Amino acid sequence: MRGLVSFHPADVAFFDDVIAPLVAGRKINPEPYLQEAIRLRKTWWRARRWPRALTELVEAATPPSADPTARLWDRIRTNLEKIDFRAPELARKAMQRLEADLHVDGRPFFVAEGSAERVAAAVEAFRTADGEPAADRLARDQASRLDPSFVDQVEPRDGEDLSADLQHRNDLLASLKRLFDLGRAAREGGSWPAEEGQPSRPAVQALAQELAWRAVWLHSRVQPFWVGRDVDGLETICRASGVPAPDCLVPAWRLFAESCDAFPEVKEGLHLEIQGPRDVGAFVAPGEVGALVEFLTQHGTRILAAAARAGEGPAATVLLRKIKECAVYAERRGLGYLEAAGIVPPDLEG
Repeated sequence: MRGLVSFHPADVAFFDDVIAPLVAGRKINPEPYLQEAIRLRKTWWRARRWPRALTELVEAATPPSADPTARLWDRIRTNLEKIDFRAPELARKAMQRLEADLHVDGRPFFVAEGSAERVAAAVEAFRTADGEPAADRLARDQASRLDPSFVDQVEPRDGEDLSADLQHRNDLLASLKRLFDLGRAAREGGSWPAEEGQPSRPAVQALAQELAWRAVWLHSRVQPFWVGRDVDGLETICRASGVPAPDCLVPAWRLFAESCDAFPEVKEGLHLEIQGPRDVGAFVAPGEVGALVEFLTQHGTRILAAAARAGEGPAATVLLRKIKECAVYAERRGLGYLEAAGIVPPDLEG
């Protein structure tokens, strides 16, 4: 399935200490989670002011295009303007330096480092940034790595205002409560309301369909992650390139172990390949992430060669780079690796 796919450094403890108790009907203290989610959303928002401004510069470096529905003379005039168009120097630099698939839509926050190890260090610095001024300083430093002139000549651009912290807190609490209520309904053998206009369904079926994705969405509010647009997960990429997927790549059973034991339907609903727009795919346990990094290092060239023969070499290169950066970051922090679909960064959800 091609679509919006995200690559997550997976904190197993979050699934054990927050998700599993909720589904089983046990109480949790949500405060640490809520505070971290509110803090991290602000860091995302502050950091991404820079790629937003640089994207505007790139757009300024693009010559005007004629409207095919315009009058003939208007089209001629636009084409003449296109011939004479000269982009400002700063805009040309932005076009040359900014890689949208990495710096805008790919990596978390705003990271312009080269090696996976340095990317991991920068992502961790953003994750642990002490307040918005610290996030601003980190983002400014990353902008200077693209080009020193950006720091003095580019003004960061605010995105849409975030919803109030209290509203965000209430939304997160509602998402946590939904899992609690869904787990209770499944244990009681009840039904669960579907979308408007659709019939209700057995709660255990709803749990199997919703639990994994909703849990990963909650996890993504407190952990950085990478995003790829119009891409597939690693298992699908390996199969398409004729390279056997690494043995460490498995369904995410470990993250939902207690729920899988209580509800076999949950285990049956977890798989390697992402199959829909809101789905969870392959998982690598923390102790096996090193094997994933080694696999990408040893077999990446074969995968890229196959992608090049199919005319998708550049896209595959960026995608494997993101996957490796995520895996390197996860290995540094003792986390797992997880793939999902349909999850966007917290600053883009208001």
